[in-house]
Amino acid sequence: MTLPDPLAVQRALRLTDRLSAAGIRGIALTWVDNAGVTRVKTIPIDRLEYAVTWGIDMSPVFDVFLIDDSVTTSRHIAGPDGDLRMFPDLDRLTELAAQPGWAWAPVDRYTQEREPYAACQRGFARRMVKRAAERGLTLKVGFETE
Repeated sequence: MTLPDPLAVQRALRLTDRLSAAGIRGIALTWVDNAGVTRVKTIPIDRLEYAVTWGIDMSPVFDVFLIDDSVTTSRHIAGPDGDLRMFPDLDRLTELAAQPGWAWAPVDRYTQEREPYAACQRGFARRMVKRAAERGLTLKVGFETE
């Protein structure tokens, strides 16, 4: 199990102060599911430290929703049991100019034990870039628009 990163927690506190002073009141935390649908959970700005420390819960069932909202299964995802933890990417945290009072951050998803979640698309892309680099290749890829 990975413990909370104390540097990330301190950074979240500084960002909270800066964003609050700029009038930001909420943060949209997003991920794009395997059907290409952007999923969102929102938190008040004063919960950013909590989100970085403990993560925000979400069900793994979203990863087996199809584009028509029917549900399938996979060997990694059987249904809605259990929760995942979403951790905001502070490097991508952005004030939304067209949405006054709001900021946005994509999330990385982990199990409750803070292990990488097998179906996290951002984690998958990161692993593939690393594997390619081990073979002397450079990849520039993305799964979602950031």
